[in-house]
Amino acid sequence: MVMPRQIIPGQVVPGQLTAVPATVAPANFEIGTLLTSIMPLIMLIMVFMMLKPMLAGMAEAAK
Repeated sequence: MVMPRQIIPGQVVPGQLTAVPATVAPANFEIGTLLTSIMPLIMLIMVFMMLKPMLAGMAEAAK
């Protein structure tokens, strides 16, 4: 029976994926990635800002 090698804490084994804390952003996270990710939210807010006067006018006309 072959005994497994002793692994020392902190040792990286070949093929192991190292864990990164969730609070640490990866180094390649650039401002462009951030802007691209929030762009749909910005566009949605702008659409509702344009629709707000129209909805207010329709509510006023319905009175």
